[in-house]
Amino acid sequence: MIKHPWFRSFSMRIFAAGAPFFVSQLLVPPAHQVLAEDVQPASAMNPMNSAAAGQESSANPPVEKTMPPAPNSPVMMVDEVAPPAVPKEPASSPMPSSPKADETGEKASDAKQPTKQPEPKPKSADQPAEPKKSEPAKQPAPSKPVPSKPAPPKPAPTKPAAPPKPVDKPFLSPTGVDLKKGAIRVEDAGPDFALQGEYMAWDWSAEKGWHWLGIQVVATGDGTFDAIAYPGGLPGNGVTSRATMPIGTPQIKADSELLPTLWQGSGKATPEGLLITFSQPSEGRKFVTKDGQTGQLFKGDGALISHAIKWSRKSQREGARPPANAVVLFDGTDNGQLKNLKVSPEGLMQIGSETQGAWQNFHLHAEFKTPFMPFAKGQARANSGFYLQKRYEVQVLDSFGLIPQFNDAAAIYRNKMPDLNMSFPPLSWQTYDIQFQAPLFDAQGTKIQNGRLTVWHNGIVVQNHVSLENKTGGGSKEGPEALPILFQNHGNPVEFRNLWLVELAPQVLQVTATQPSPASPTAVATPNACVSTTPCCPPKKLRRSAHCRR
Repeated sequence: MIKHPWFRSFSMRIFAAGAPFFVSQLLVPPAHQVLAEDVQPASAMNPMNSAAAGQESSANPPVEKTMPPAPNSPVMMVDEVAPPAVPKEPASSPMPSSPKADETGEKASDAKQPTKQPEPKPKSADQPAEPKKSEPAKQPAPSKPVPSKPAPPKPAPTKPAAPPKPVDKPFLSPTGVDLKKGAIRVEDAGPDFALQGEYMAWDWSAEKGWHWLGIQVVATGDGTFDAIAYPGGLPGNGVTSRATMPIGTPQIKADSELLPTLWQGSGKATPEGLLITFSQPSEGRKFVTKDGQTGQLFKGDGALISHAIKWSRKSQREGARPPANAVVLFDGTDNGQLKNLKVSPEGLMQIGSETQGAWQNFHLHAEFKTPFMPFAKGQARANSGFYLQKRYEVQVLDSFGLIPQFNDAAAIYRNKMPDLNMSFPPLSWQTYDIQFQAPLFDAQGTKIQNGRLTVWHNGIVVQNHVSLENKTGGGSKEGPEALPILFQNHGNPVEFRNLWLVELAPQVLQVTATQPSPASPTAVATPNACVSTTPCCPPKKLRRSAHCRR
């Protein structure tokens, strides 16, 4: 053994440093000792890892699957969204499970048991007991003679009262607004409005692979909802019209070849969230949202497909500035161009106005907002309209999430339905750009050529140079004279803003009728206006600001 003092000092230091670890390992129970086989990599302890969670995470897609391009528009996506991966195992039920039976029973038993009163403290043995006070017995009061009264006369027989008539109970929002009459502010719309709207998710099929699925959720009152899902995106953002709708057809079915591919669904909201069930495709789809901002898409058997997010879209024609040669009809103030004008405190035009002047051929730009009326159906749901020359009506209606009909939004009323339903949810600002060319008459007043009408709804052509065979039912009689434009009063609180028009040249008499492609709205817009002919609108995701791209 080396007895050098330097070595002895060094060995004692090593022993002093290592002894606590060996002692701690000897004293600690075996269950708490750190063993090599118990050490796990960080990925295995991550709950978002596919192995730990029991399914592949949508945030970590397979490397070999590339993200498909955004449909139709390079400005559609504000933020890039990675496609989800196919889940290996079925996820849990779409809706949150109810409380366990034992937990429910405990809560119920706790609620039934009365609160225990504090017991009196026991007295010590040496403390004398307090004598009980004797109470004097109560003597019964002497009974007084009751004077007899004559029997009252029997009432004459009367007819039974008629049952009360049922009263139409108002459907009030939490702020006291009657939703049957309509809410014009988001804060008055109630909880169903928060769940309604447009959502985007990724869907998977063996034929298409990963592709967009646009979901439109529509509130129908009392916590019930209808929905439409569009494989490929949303109308105007990935989904386009398939054909020109025929004139005079009142309505078409959901499986019509004239419509884009779509699925219909329905559901009801509970305190745990909203579950929408779709019967198509063959294996079924379920959509769940709890907060009205995000959601999940499941297969019919409950297997998770992807996560969804709510979209807030904006028409690229919203806020379009009038060109130098335009006539501004309404800009928030009364400039003398409208009669019967009513302006709200917020500077918005109310229904029932009409232009002071008469107009023959023009391009009209208008922005409108429909109220939230979940209990209303059909033509009672936010109805108004633009009566061109008081003869031809372009319908205004809350048609969000519906199969188009010939009296819905952007329809030439009871004449031709729009080629694509471009309606946004209620309480969203929407745009119409209408090009109208009056019919031609000869010197004797006989019509020799029909009028023509083109309508852009939220920047997308939905009526393409349509021939106007006749006036709208309640409109003024056709004739060569110009008439004003009427903003219809149908009793629903529709609001308007940013109204202007530009006069156009009359149409040329044609020997053979043709249907040319409509001119872009940029023909009458200033260079500062933000316009695009292919995409509908760059959406604002989760109410984030979005800027147009030129």
